[in-house]
Formats: sequence, structure tokens, C-alpha cells
Amino acid sequence: MTTVNTGAPGAADDPTGQHATTTDARPRAARPSRAARVRRGIAAVAVIAAGAGVIGLGTGVSSAAAEPAPAHAGWDGSRYWFKNSQGQWRWTTHYDIYKARTGGGSSTSSAKPSSSSGGIKQGWDGSRYWFRNSKGEWRWTTHYDVYLDRTGGGSSSGSSSGSSSALTDSAAPAADGDVETAVQFALAQLGKPFRTAGNGPDGYDCSGLVQQAFRRGGIDLPRVANDQYAATTPVRASQLRRGDLLFWSPDGTARGIEHVAIYLGNNQYVEAARPGTNIRISAISSGYYPDFMGRP
Repeated sequence: MTTVNTGAPGAADDPTGQHATTTDARPRAARPSRAARVRRGIAAVAVIAAGAGVIGLGTGVSSAAAEPAPAHAGWDGSRYWFKNSQGQWRWTTHYDIYKARTGGGSSTSSAKPSSSSGGIKQGWDGSRYWFRNSKGEWRWTTHYDVYLDRTGGGSSSGSSSGSSSALTDSAAPAADGDVETAVQFALAQLGKPFRTAGNGPDGYDCSGLVQQAFRRGGIDLPRVANDQYAATTPVRASQLRRGDLLFWSPDGTARGIEHVAIYLGNNQYVEAARPGTNIRISAISSGYYPDFMGRP
């Protein structure tokens, strides 16, 4: 907060914390009125704000002066970045404002691989789908249907090279293309909130995510987790492959199944875990090992 010194000392300025007595015969300057002090303070704040360059950015747009410059224009996972007419970085969380400031835009964004990233590979990198346009330039989208449209339904099994969170380094796409479509739909929902009885698109519960994902692959599954297990072919841990379903049952019975997730390979799965969490990638652990496994 910026404070403005009006030049009028108060009781708190006295080192003893007491008011000055009236025995001091020295003349005192007239104390400005409260209205004058307010006007002087507003003027000073306006000067400071103007000097910082934060006036006139427009509704819904914020300055990036105090933040590190982004790697490229477009969506970074939390906001849309663009440059203004003076070449300064600005950001907004409103897509319509972003489009207006960039002369349109689409659901895809551009980026160049940095020398330290090891390059970009086509497909899902854990947060977005990468592909090349007709000019050979890298573009990305968070929408699987857009990715399929731009790549002609190409493989989406690529991963971000050198990333410790890469999901598909050794997990090949599911043998069944319909199952891989379901996996990719589930991955595209990462970060969305858990919602009880949620069927999307803004949130899901565990079985809602599974049902909607496999529906995109043309595979119909029931809505409830234990019914979904009944609709699969049981498999052992040694048989697990990408796209299989994992089930947890507190009492160890098929009837008691209360949670389901989609196996990704590499000992990982995608799940809508519980209220208060977002759709996420988790790892199979001995402390929370699935009780049942099935193949849709």
C-alpha cells in the first residue's frame, strides 16, 4: 500500500506517544483540512500508478511487468498471454478479450521448442496436445477433438521429452483404437474438479469420468463403479495394459466397489478421486492397491 506524507504530524509522531502540550509557544502551521489531505493523497497515488504503467490496460487485462515473460503468446494453463501495440506482455483470463486483442485466435496456440526442452513431440505431453500445422509450425490444443481434426486422427501417444511427469514414455497406445480414444478423452479432463454424480463437461465423479471417456470411444459402460466392473473382463495385474480399469472395494467384494480409474501404463492411472480434488494422474502403490481389474 502506498502512503502519502501530508506534512502534518499527529500524536503518533511524538516519540512518547503523547499529545504535545499547549505550553509550547512556537507558532504551528495550520493543519490542512481532511478534504485537502484526501485530494492530495489521491493525486499522489494517481501519479504513482501512471508511472507504473498500469492505467489504461482495459477491462479484464492485467500488466505483466512484475511477472516473468511467458515463453509464447496464448494459454499457459491459467491465463492468456499477448503483446500490446507497444510490444509489452499483457494477460487476461477472458478468452473473448484475448481474441479481441490478438485479432481473432483459435483453440490452438503456437510455441517453439526451447533449446533446453529437448524439442516437442506430437501428441499429449501431460497438459496439452501438440501437432504441426501445414507450414510445419508447432501448435497445441487442449481439445482432443481439435487435435484429431488437425492431425487426421493421428497417434496421440507422444510425450514431452525429458519430462519427469511424462505419462507415455513406455506405455504404448492401447491396442484397441477405441480404448485409446477413451484414454485420451480422460486425460483431456485433467484439472477439472471432482463433482458428485458429475457427468461433465465441467466436472466428474469417478464412474462418470470412466463412462463418458469410453462413450467417446464407442464403448457403453454402466454408470456405477461396481456395475462397470461387472461389464468388464477380469484381468490380473500381470495382464494390465493401457485402457484397463482399476477398481477399489473397502470390503474386498465386487459388490462393495466404490472407486474406479483408467490405467495408463507405467504404473499410473487417471482418476476423479474424491470431493475437493481435481481430476489427476496417480500412481499405483502398495498402500492403495486396486482390489479388482477389468478390461472393457
